[in-house]
Amino acid sequence: MNRRRISLTLSILFILFSLLTSIDCKREDKGDDPDYFRRVEESKAYLKAHIQDKYEISETSKTKEEAVIRFIESIQKGETEHYIFTKDEYLNIFLPNTLEENTLSTTMPLDEAWKIADLRRYIAIEKIQNSLKRFKGKSFKIETLTWRPEVRQLNVLKGHRVGNLVLKFGNETVELDQVRLVIEHLGKFKVCVIGS
Repeated sequence: MNRRRISLTLSILFILFSLLTSIDCKREDKGDDPDYFRRVEESKAYLKAHIQDKYEISETSKTKEEAVIRFIESIQKGETEHYIFTKDEYLNIFLPNTLEENTLSTTMPLDEAWKIADLRRYIAIEKIQNSLKRFKGKSFKIETLTWRPEVRQLNVLKGHRVGNLVLKFGNETVELDQVRLVIEHLGKFKVCVIGS
């Protein structure tokens, strides 16, 4: 068990290091790079232009709990792109509504912000899949699913932050801490942010 964790940790660190070294490493300090600041400002303008009153979001659920269940079931089936914000939804719905929230998109160009968010997703999905691997094909029940008390108002979106998530497979339980944020819009819910 410890060897698996060490191997997984080393793999994650290698992936993280690879990504960080591939993201525009020509200069360590962006303070003297006017092109970098131009790209950040262009990204902010793009995000501001995508703030709307109403959005179409795919694969939504009727409740925040159902959104989490459908996402976990999807991961369990190996369908890692379902029941979570798509790249398009993340860039054109979530990030515009978090522009004033001190997120990645406020300090870096949009393409770099997505690379980091996508890496976080990849690592989180890997961890979830590893946690569920021994229960392949088995159904689960939610033993514990708590929510942090404060709901984040993000313009027309509401962000519900997951507290504790514990799944029960027969007599065994699995705690997952990778599901971070479920977005609500017009009474519909979808997992948006995962990480590790």
